[in-house]
Amino acid sequence: MEVCYNVSAMPSLVSRLNIAAECRALKIPLLHCPPLLFIMMGFATIAAMAASYIVASRYTDQPEIAALIVSFVAGLFFIIGNLVIRGFNEVAEANRMKSEFISIISHQLGTPLSIFRMTLGLIERKQTAEGIAEHLPTLTDTADRMIRLVNALLEVNRIEASHLVLKSEAVDADAVTRGLIDDFKSYATAHKVRIAYHAPDHAPTVQADREKLDMALQNLLDNAVRYTLDGGTVTVTLSAGQGVVRWDIVDQGMGIPAAQHPYIFQKFFRGENGQARDTHGSGIGLYIAKAIVEASGGTIGFISKEGKGTTFWFTLPVAENKTK
Repeated sequence: MEVCYNVSAMPSLVSRLNIAAECRALKIPLLHCPPLLFIMMGFATIAAMAASYIVASRYTDQPEIAALIVSFVAGLFFIIGNLVIRGFNEVAEANRMKSEFISIISHQLGTPLSIFRMTLGLIERKQTAEGIAEHLPTLTDTADRMIRLVNALLEVNRIEASHLVLKSEAVDADAVTRGLIDDFKSYATAHKVRIAYHAPDHAPTVQADREKLDMALQNLLDNAVRYTLDGGTVTVTLSAGQGVVRWDIVDQGMGIPAAQHPYIFQKFFRGENGQARDTHGSGIGLYIAKAIVEASGGTIGFISKEGKGTTFWFTLPVAENKTK
């Protein structure tokens, strides 16, 4: 009699038995992972049955001991059951975030790709140097937007994988801020927003990664410009004291409802009142800014009141003076 084995199914079965690997794939802590918790619950059930049998056979004349064991087992089941529910909640949240991620990417990349394709069609119909030159800025802007989004998503992936690499160096905070504001002037003008900048005469250098600092500040400034109402002003203030340099980015927007404050720095979160005004936000700028600032040894936060605008602030440590 010839016996056939389905070899292709064996690795899948083995991988399913590897609970630790499955929990890592789900990105859930081992003690919150449903497969492991189900096994623990099974062992707890067997232990409870064995304990009940022992109590019934040996301590029938001492009901308080039986009651104590039953209470202990019930408490153990309650704890494990709570962990199982928590594990399922984390799996459900991960699925929700994945669906939201796909939805955001589809929207954020779909819109510029449509603009890109439409602009190429216009160029194809005109087929003149003047016609091509007229539409090149649109193509450049659209391509830049897609590149920024892809780079931001790559940065999120590095943060989640704990691969965010920072170069520690002395960075001129004033120079970085002024340079970024200069780059943002045309962007702000297009949004009918003015940018005002205030800084001390001799701002100290900070200990940070220049490229990552620029990225964090860019995300905060971009948010402020996009959500400031037409004709408003975004004010950036640089100050120093107690061993840190502080940035305050103040917008004149609609503010953030108090109920949404706890979620502002969460990945892919976007305030409901802001979505009506801005349809291009991805909900990852603040998440990235927070990760960069905290990895650099700084702190970040915000002050906001609905209808009164928002102030995002962050600090970074002053660079150490190294003498030979």
